[in-house]
Amino acid sequence: MPELSRLTMHKPGTAQWDLLRPTQVPEATVQMMLVQQVFSADQLHRCRGLARDFRTRFAETPGMDLARMWDARIDHRLNQPGPAALHIFSMILPASLMVTSIQAYRAEWSAPVE
Repeated sequence: MPELSRLTMHKPGTAQWDLLRPTQVPEATVQMMLVQQVFSADQLHRCRGLARDFRTRFAETPGMDLARMWDARIDHRLNQPGPAALHIFSMILPASLMVTSIQAYRAEWSAPVE
């Protein structure tokens, strides 16, 4: 699976989007992207549910049949196991949904601006 730099992925709420090269998802007929977000272990269940809902809502989007999601615990000596342990939640989605996915992320996880 492709991954972005983990050097910047160490704070809860950090997120990054990147376009994938065709060789990274060779079976895709459309441009795909990698989305990575940092969550604590106790937020992963909610995050997975939101990602499944997003995938269902945009199921007819070309390339969505190749959508994948997974998570990995951040391997760092200060990231102790438990409910506060940080994980990188990753998704491969069609790149045509980049703006939509950023808006969905901000709507769900960003604090309102006053």
